[in-house]
Amino acid sequence: MKVVRIPVMAVLLVAVGCLSTAPIGIATAGATGAASPGFSITTTPALRPTFSPSVKDYAIRCTQAPTTALVTTGTGPVQIGQTVRNGPVSVKLPLIAGQEVKVTSGGSAYNIRCLPSDFPHYSATVTGTPQATGYFVTIAGYSVMFDTDGVPVWWFKKGYSDAKFFSPTTVGWAELKHQTYQIRSLDGKLLHTVGGGSVPLDPHDLQLLPNGNYLAITDAYPNCPGDPAQCVDLSSWGQSSQADIYNNSIVELDPSNNVVWHWSLADHVDVATENANWRNAFPDVFHMNSIEYDGNGGIILSARHLDAVYRIDMATGDVTWKLGGTTTPQSLAVTGDEYVASGGQLFSGQHDARLEPNGTLTLHDNGSRANRAPRALQFSIDATTMTATELAQVTDPRAPTSPYTGSAEELAGGDWVMSWGGNGLVTELNAQGVPQMTIKFPEIGVFSYRDADVDAPVSALRAGMNAMVAPSAGPTG
Repeated sequence: MKVVRIPVMAVLLVAVGCLSTAPIGIATAGATGAASPGFSITTTPALRPTFSPSVKDYAIRCTQAPTTALVTTGTGPVQIGQTVRNGPVSVKLPLIAGQEVKVTSGGSAYNIRCLPSDFPHYSATVTGTPQATGYFVTIAGYSVMFDTDGVPVWWFKKGYSDAKFFSPTTVGWAELKHQTYQIRSLDGKLLHTVGGGSVPLDPHDLQLLPNGNYLAITDAYPNCPGDPAQCVDLSSWGQSSQADIYNNSIVELDPSNNVVWHWSLADHVDVATENANWRNAFPDVFHMNSIEYDGNGGIILSARHLDAVYRIDMATGDVTWKLGGTTTPQSLAVTGDEYVASGGQLFSGQHDARLEPNGTLTLHDNGSRANRAPRALQFSIDATTMTATELAQVTDPRAPTSPYTGSAEELAGGDWVMSWGGNGLVTELNAQGVPQMTIKFPEIGVFSYRDADVDAPVSALRAGMNAMVAPSAGPTG
């Protein structure tokens, strides 16, 4: 078993966004060389991060003042927006939320974007060489993409949870009020609404299938006691022998929002015999929180309140294997896990069960009812021998608890990207467990549901933001 444990960092994190106010911009065509000798930029309110010639994007919380003061050092022409002046330059700009001002010196362009006044506070630290293309999170009502310098380069208000790319030019997230998912282009335009109306969607996950349909989760109370066959005998829990549970189902929706396939968890799992860890969450007895098509006619799902991950066959509806939770005939025998080896529980309250491109299964183990710290887990699954071998675990002493939410992903280069669940911490760690990037949201109750890949280049994200809010033309006086 490969075990990765992260050493406690001995240096303080360098805040790059706690008080940020700088806009983000787009480099002009051909502006790829070096800035003029001695060139630098300072702003009031301050740039986040502090200016460095190698960092091209910055944020400022410019709505804290009527104008943003911008000062450059060094000689030579400086272009601010559409205005060119000889350096050094000292100007004031009336920037508004979301607006960018681009500053070009020599062959290098720097992009500064104004954060909204209610944008969540953050800090970010780069301590290595990130392999990720960026970090896509949902924070305090915003869907936000951070670049690998820890700068928010794209955002959209009212992105509530489960934000992700559906193609390199389209993104989407759950919209809670109408129980839908919104699919938008990078310029913010609404392209498609998935679900809603007679098919209200759960906000935990939505997946685009290879055939162009969507895989989604729905929630409903069965018709109990109206139809006794839909009731569940939970007298062993101290509940009614005709209990009305909150059931989760998986549906496949075509582009017109028609349900073309349906699978009910309650029809395939005997909840009365499942583990007792979450019985106080009744009637939310399952709490399905991730789904994923496996490319081979099956779906992998995570049921948080069963402490279990399942693989189902779409053609038959059968459960083909189960990982974690109460032992059943479909359970995989687990090897290589330190807790299982000592008679303990494999995982508890888990999230984000995913198949990686190399065929392994990863998930975020919250450790919720096992009273232990969270960890990422990676398994190889052998459905023929019905075994699961743990290949890796990833922990971080900066995340001692993970009460809810969370995600885990192993990148192709070996780094791990983690949203640590309910504690405002998003990290990228190398294969030895050394932090490469740390993003922290310090306000109580501010955390990301999960972290998703950024599938578009920064230039496309800048262009999308500029389509939503026109860039600054620069100083007028």
